[in-house]
Amino acid sequence: MRQLEWGMHQNGSYLLNKAISKIHRVPASKQALERETSAGYVAQTDAAPAKGASPLNGQQIGHYTLIRQLGQGGYASVFLGEHHYLNTYVALKLLNLYLASEEDTKHFQLEARILAHLRHRNIVRLLDFGVERGTPFLVMEYASKGNLQQFLPHEGALPVGIILPFVTQMASALQYVHNHGLIHCDVKPENMLLGPLNELWLSDFGIAITTTAVSNKEFNTHELKGSVNYMAPEHINGNPMPASDQYALAAMVYQWLCGRFLFQGTDMQVCLQHLSTPPIPLRDHVPSTPRAVEHVVLKALAKDPYQRFAHVQEFASALKQANRHR
Repeated sequence: MRQLEWGMHQNGSYLLNKAISKIHRVPASKQALERETSAGYVAQTDAAPAKGASPLNGQQIGHYTLIRQLGQGGYASVFLGEHHYLNTYVALKLLNLYLASEEDTKHFQLEARILAHLRHRNIVRLLDFGVERGTPFLVMEYASKGNLQQFLPHEGALPVGIILPFVTQMASALQYVHNHGLIHCDVKPENMLLGPLNELWLSDFGIAITTTAVSNKEFNTHELKGSVNYMAPEHINGNPMPASDQYALAAMVYQWLCGRFLFQGTDMQVCLQHLSTPPIPLRDHVPSTPRAVEHVVLKALAKDPYQRFAHVQEFASALKQANRHR
């Protein structure tokens, strides 16, 4: 993830200052996706992929041999690894010591501690953590079927019935995360992995924060990170909360239901629209959208987080109910 930089407006609200173009966006092409997928842990088939181009291929990390690189983030790389003795495949996330700042290293270690204490069927499992020749690494489940960004069509509207199972699973995972005092802060299709039974795994807790840290202002708002297409207004304003994850999930639902992002334009324009522009009603894009479904999605996209559903799982339940009584 790339950092955002913020300035303070005279009325006390946060406004974008500079480097807005560096915010991570959903890549426009498959090639860009493969370069930028920081969550990684993905491949196109169940079989072990052929080795890709990386000087680390074949290197030994702990009990694993690096097969090929799966993704590259701002300060970490993800590799497909094979266990020396069990012949099983895993995803190894390696911290790049040459690119990582002290803060990045803390986030990497925090991600490991977070995953170590999360036990949910829709959250990727941490299998191990270690340090090899000074390089910290995470070992996680390997999602051989890819992620939702790869799995779902990139264009065109999807029926509510198709996306409901995905929304239900992600809402369950996020509710579990919120109940444990955490905010994911980077909910997007690339971070939703497909398990062997096509179940979803929420991944990439690299920029997750605790609700306590937000309350106590124990994080640097000048280095706030996230994905602009799914970023809630309060997240942009430097005050993420559990409702921010609900907004991000709703922005994904909006995108799936009408085949386009919630807002269009440059990074700067998109952020400003998140802050002040009402979303175009879904029925303006797809007239066949049930009114009840549109109402539920727009409620979850309210600018004021306290006007959204009380909990993310309530949003998923309301969407299911709205589709049932269409």
